[in-house]
Amino acid sequence: MKHTTYMMLAMLAALAAAMAGVLICLTPALAAKAAAPARQVMTLTSPAFHNHAVLPRRFTADGKDISPPLAWRHVPKKTVSLVVVMIDPDAPGPLAFRHWMIINIPPTAKGLPEHLPADKRIAGLPSARQGTNSFGKLGYGGPSPPPGPAHHYRIILYALSRKLLFAPDCLPCLHHAMAGYVLARATLHVHYGR
Repeated sequence: MKHTTYMMLAMLAALAAAMAGVLICLTPALAAKAAAPARQVMTLTSPAFHNHAVLPRRFTADGKDISPPLAWRHVPKKTVSLVVVMIDPDAPGPLAFRHWMIINIPPTAKGLPEHLPADKRIAGLPSARQGTNSFGKLGYGGPSPPPGPAHHYRIILYALSRKLLFAPDCLPCLHHAMAGYVLARATLHVHYGR
């Protein structure tokens, strides 16, 4: 009986030693993984409103119809250009209504100021180009929903691994041009109704 107890104690000691060795072997790997910086996700915000808020009137057709200020952070290191699009997926028709499109924003830019002029080129961002909105006009066209339930709008920032050759005239064309080159995406949601 004593012999069996000693054998069991010896086996438990050997098992404990083996497990300690495994833990010691794993500890540096786990420590290295824990010490690695977390991957930061690209974010899109506006100093004029919060995510999922009502879009302030001045950024709509009922107000001054000016473009909102935007800010972003944590753009991926391999980004070559940024794209900003504002759409209304609640608009009638087969395609989301496009309120704004800017392509080839330099990856060093930290955002866009309020009230960008409706010009193809943007002062201070020489490579950036504004496209035509679904109203058929260049630059920003603020929300102008019909009376009824509020429409939901998405302002989307894309980080691309290349520049686009031109500003596409439709959302499917833009998505086709960006296919395979999107490194990250961030969305700001707002709503507006009459």
